[in-house]
Formats: sequence, structure tokens, C-alpha cells
Amino acid sequence: MGRPGMSSGGGGSSGGHSSGRSSGGHHVGSSGRSSRPMGGSSSFRPGGSSGGGWGPPPPGGGFHNHYYGGYGGYYPPRRSSSIGGILTAIFFLFVFLFVFVSSFSNGKQVSTRNREKIENPVAYTNDCVKDEIGYVEDTSALSRNLQNFYNKTGIQPYIYLKAYDSSLTTDTEKEDYARDWYDKNIDNEDTFLYVYFEDADPDEVGYMAYVNGKEVTSVMDAEAVSIFWNYIDRYWTDGSLTMVQVFTKTFDSTAKTIMTKSTTGKDLAKKGILFGTVLVGAVAVIVILRMHYKRQKEKAQETIDILNTPLDHQDNIRDRYL
Repeated sequence: MGRPGMSSGGGGSSGGHSSGRSSGGHHVGSSGRSSRPMGGSSSFRPGGSSGGGWGPPPPGGGFHNHYYGGYGGYYPPRRSSSIGGILTAIFFLFVFLFVFVSSFSNGKQVSTRNREKIENPVAYTNDCVKDEIGYVEDTSALSRNLQNFYNKTGIQPYIYLKAYDSSLTTDTEKEDYARDWYDKNIDNEDTFLYVYFEDADPDEVGYMAYVNGKEVTSVMDAEAVSIFWNYIDRYWTDGSLTMVQVFTKTFDSTAKTIMTKSTTGKDLAKKGILFGTVLVGAVAVIVILRMHYKRQKEKAQETIDILNTPLDHQDNIRDRYL
């Protein structure tokens, strides 16, 4: 009672019970091409090698020329101007922050909100991997490994690898099947169900779907699910990993990321703007103090000049103005 898994008589859920659950599907496609897992072998490859990538711009490319043309006429202030040097330093600081924030945000999984571990009334069960295809070389080991996800999130994971079914021809039908399978076989609302549908072509990656129990949506929200799919894409196409490693790393990485609010590019930008504002204010104060000091120095010099002027010369000047 209360654990995910097979249950006689269709379980304790009603036919309309899944209407309040969130669900969705996913196609692995980040690498451009993938192959079928071989299963059981230490040299198992979940997918093909990543293809493509960003290359350098062509010689004389428009972007390079535009950049050069935009900045080619810029000359830094002369070394004799300390204020100009400070302003130049501020300019390059903002350029550095912009580049750093951009590089930080690209290609890194981040969580932008705080999540609290749910209080799952059901203890973790090791009976949480169902493999009809033979992809997983050791289902017991994978089931034990998935407990880390449960410990960090409070959510019971369940993996179902479904053999090819010719009656399921569309993605929508597969997602409906996953929701119905949850409804009939899992009698609690604290489970995250992942279903893999084998493709008719054994060399192609099948369709993937998930179903959230009603109690897990506060943790496995849209952002968390997106993070989960991104990790699936990353590890599925890593030819050095076994299937146990693929799912273990996916669930471990997902739990670690979503349960820790990351420092995002937006956070860094805010800090950079705040720092830049303080720095500009400090420069303004320095400029005002320097101007005040300069005026005081000029007045002092005028006084010295007056005191050093001969009296007869002062009388001539006075008579001239009188």
C-alpha cells in the first residue's frame, strides 16, 4: 500500500484521477543523431556522438568586420588624465561583466527558484524500474542508485522502459498511455514517472514522457522538468556511459540542480550594475574633491602671489584702477 509499482485490480486510483497531474513528452535530439542502447555491456552507448558545433566566422565575415569597424577608431584617454583612466577602467569593467555573464549563462543548467523537499508519507521502494526492452544491464543497481533523488527531493522516481507498441503511433497517444499507466499502477501522488517508448526502428531513440504525481509539482515544476530533459539529452548521447549510469547521472544531476538556487546570469548582472553604480559614485566624489582641492590650491597661490608682489607695484595697480 502506498508504493509505486504493479498492483492487482488496476490499483487504488479512479479513471479520472490523472486529470490533476502534470505530464508531457520529449524527443532526444540535441546531438542530431543517436543509436539504440545495446544494454548490459560495459561498452554500451546510449546514443551517437554529438555533431555540429560553433565554428569561427569565415575570413572577412560581416560580423568580424562590423566589430572591427565599430571599435577600430577608438583611442583610450591619454595617460596624463587620471579621470579619463578611471572612466576607461569602468568601461572595460562593464565589458568584462557583460562577457562573463554571457559565458556563465550559456550551456549551464541553473535553477532560478528555491524548492523545498516534499514530505513523502511513503518510504522509498527499490521496486522502481520496469524494463521490457532489456536496455538496463542491472535494474537492481539502478533502483538503489535512484534513492539519492528521493533523499534530496522527497519524490519517488519510477522508470518504465516500454517495448515497442504498434498501437501507439503518435506522441499524444504515448503521453496518454503514460498518464493512464500511472493511474492504474501507482497508487500515490508522490511519484515522478518516466516512460521510454521504444521506437519501431531499434536504431532510433524512442519517445520519452513523464507524469507528475499531484504532490510533486512544487518540486518538479516546468523549470525542473526542463532541467531533467536537458540532462537526459546530455547523458543519453554520451557514448562512454552505460544505461545505469545514464539514468543515475540524470536523476542525481537533476536533484542537485533543482534543489539549489543557482547564481544566474541575471543575478550576476544585478550585482555588476550595483557595483558599477557604487564605482561611478566613488569616481564622482573623487572628481568633486579634486576640483575643490584644485580651487583651494589656486586661491592659495593667488594669495602667495599677492603677498610676494612689491608694494610700489601694488600701488601702481591700485592707482590704475582708481
